[in-house]
Amino acid sequence: AGRPLRRRGGRRSCVRSPPRRWRRRRSAAMAAAKAILARREENSAAAAVARLETVEREAALREFLAEQDLSKVDGPAFASAIGEAREKGCNQFLLEQAEARLQEWNEFDVLLAQQTKGVETWIVANPKGFGNIRVEPIPGSSVLDTLEPGKIVRGHSRGIWIELCDQPGFMLTRAPDGTPLLERFQGASGQQGGKQESIRWYVRFFQFDRLAREGFAFLAPEFHNEDYCTIDLQDLGPNIAGLGKRLYEAGSLPGNPTWEEEESPEFAQSIDCWRKAVEATGCADFDKHLQKAAALAEEAYEQMGNLAPRMASLRWNCCMRWLSARSEAVTKVSTGASFGSMSRQASDAASRGAKRDIFDWLISLCKEYEVLTMFDYDIVGNGVWHDSRREPLPKRAVNEWYRRSIEFDIMKLCYQATQIPPEDMNAGAPTFTMVQPYLTPDWILPPPEAASHILRKHNWIMQSFHPQIDDLHTKALIQGCVLHIEKPPEFQHDFGDPEVIAKVQRGEDLGKGLQADGLPGAVHPSMALLFAAQMSFEKVRNLRMYPGLLELDGFFETLLKYGPPLSVLEFVGAGNSVTEEVIELIGLAGSSVRILDLSDCALEGDRVATLVDTLESLPNLKHLDVSDNNLDSQAALTLVASLCERRIDIPSLRLDGNPVGDIEDFKNEVAQHLVSRGEQVVAGGELVLHLEDDMMRWCPTTKEGTFAGRMRDDSVLPPETLAIKEVRNMANAKTRRLEKYERENPAAKSSGGRDWLRRQREVNDRVLKSHLIEMYRAEIKHRVAMKQQAEQNGVAS
Repeated sequence: AGRPLRRRGGRRSCVRSPPRRWRRRRSAAMAAAKAILARREENSAAAAVARLETVEREAALREFLAEQDLSKVDGPAFASAIGEAREKGCNQFLLEQAEARLQEWNEFDVLLAQQTKGVETWIVANPKGFGNIRVEPIPGSSVLDTLEPGKIVRGHSRGIWIELCDQPGFMLTRAPDGTPLLERFQGASGQQGGKQESIRWYVRFFQFDRLAREGFAFLAPEFHNEDYCTIDLQDLGPNIAGLGKRLYEAGSLPGNPTWEEEESPEFAQSIDCWRKAVEATGCADFDKHLQKAAALAEEAYEQMGNLAPRMASLRWNCCMRWLSARSEAVTKVSTGASFGSMSRQASDAASRGAKRDIFDWLISLCKEYEVLTMFDYDIVGNGVWHDSRREPLPKRAVNEWYRRSIEFDIMKLCYQATQIPPEDMNAGAPTFTMVQPYLTPDWILPPPEAASHILRKHNWIMQSFHPQIDDLHTKALIQGCVLHIEKPPEFQHDFGDPEVIAKVQRGEDLGKGLQADGLPGAVHPSMALLFAAQMSFEKVRNLRMYPGLLELDGFFETLLKYGPPLSVLEFVGAGNSVTEEVIELIGLAGSSVRILDLSDCALEGDRVATLVDTLESLPNLKHLDVSDNNLDSQAALTLVASLCERRIDIPSLRLDGNPVGDIEDFKNEVAQHLVSRGEQVVAGGELVLHLEDDMMRWCPTTKEGTFAGRMRDDSVLPPETLAIKEVRNMANAKTRRLEKYERENPAAKSSGGRDWLRRQREVNDRVLKSHLIEMYRAEIKHRVAMKQQAEQNGVAS
């Protein structure tokens, strides 16, 4: 019953099921086979994990073996790595090499402990400046070198002196009046006892992945993509955390009076995750914390309400997104603390993914009505329309500082995003769509170009000129063009306008017209942000400021704080506008300044102390021009003496045009100060003082091979002087001779002749393309244009 039937030879028969014992045997066999497969999978997975652990241990040993400097080897960590590698069954030959290396380190550690017995660590803490390393422990002995405050030294105590053990020389620990010159260093020395902390992963990450450092530029609008080159990689991780905290608490432009902080737990947690990533010593932990920081940063940006905090969180978001993309690509090819080799395709894919996300966020931001309205207001456009009505200017944006800071932040962020690789993605960079009149195509405006349109719209002066060469014998040589900036001229009323005529007839004040307070054309110091943005985009390095801008409260300070690094600062003819406050602010320009021109600025003796304090903030200054001022002999000597006493070494100083009295007496007084300064150095420098058409050059010893040495050497003929025009004519004549030689001489067809012609032309081209010849040509063109304009004006009159 219930059995299937089938017909065989016309008869029905039943098919019997397999016996029950057979079914049990088959089930048992199946279970046994599954168990065997499961054990094989477990064994293969365990073998793979074990192999991976072995590879990681071997990579760690190879990293220790690769370090040639035993003082940089972490001995206990090395011994621990050898023990772990032995447990995992690593390569026996590699283990023998590591054990031999560890034995060398132990011997080095014992020797170093003996050598450093009694060695103390000190930090330079001279409140008045540098610390001197002298040949002998005697006050007034020759100075071998100087150390800046904060430098670490090690040595044996010798009374009030210490004998340095890392270099020859002695240093005084305290001055005769009891002022401490050196203080005992409380931190751990990186060399004492051969101990050193393990290198954290972020240092390797930024060291070997150069593109990762590009993300640093997103953290502030004044940063440039080359700024990371000047930062110590050891400090880069903590610096990013500090800048993230500054963005959260003070915004993109710290000190902006319109800033209002907005609470964001995600932002704070993202910064904490980055700090944890900085502490990680392996790639996996670093990447885990960094990916979490990037995710929290994106959440923080999406949840921010007000525009200024959103911009700050967007900067942090862009930085974290870029770093997380680079870290993810690096982690895939790295293991433990060993940095792997990433393919070009993987690197390009990581950069493209991060840049695509950054562009998406910026494109979305540039389409917001609040942002478009502010830019349209300053450009004096045709309005931003939504739902058949014109969007009003946000209430906060009525404040010029708020509006211009948002505009500056957006323009710089969009520009910084285009500077990261790959460059071929910049065709999809964010843009503004500005509405135009009916039947006119919309204006597609890239954000970085908005600054120049706003400045030109309201007649702010911003023009570049080549420096004149008339005073080249006393003026410093400036390479490139100089940007001249000034506030717009006063508004000119149209006296043909009936409304203006009526006001004049009624005796009413015509006001400032389009420059009235509250209008986009008002003369306001916040325009310095737009100047700073445009100068960054044009990579301006030489700047000349006029009195009108110096009189705007806050303009100069904002320009220096957020503008590009400047090599040349000129205030020629600014007169009384160069106040004591302006001189103090010059120090914000920092180490990039090479030339400072304060000629004809009505400087008097009471400004000398402030000027010297400012010059201490310009360590790379090469030329100072204070000519045509009101510095008498006493003030000028005070300036020179202060420069000598504070060790502010400026090679060239121009003083002509000042009422210094008798020139010869003044030179002798200056020479006395320079002699006292020269006794403090082993190999002195040079100082040039320009007085009228003459100059005085001081040099303690003749430097062989220098131009100054040839000028002072009576045994050889002095170098001949040539006009720039003659140099140009000789170079052109040589070009014609070479061309004639090539046409007429058969030797020019040989391989040797062609090679000789090539070398001669290269030398001649370097002369014709030199900065001096280019400047001469620009000056000739300028004079020709001025002459033609004068002739046209004469004909018109």
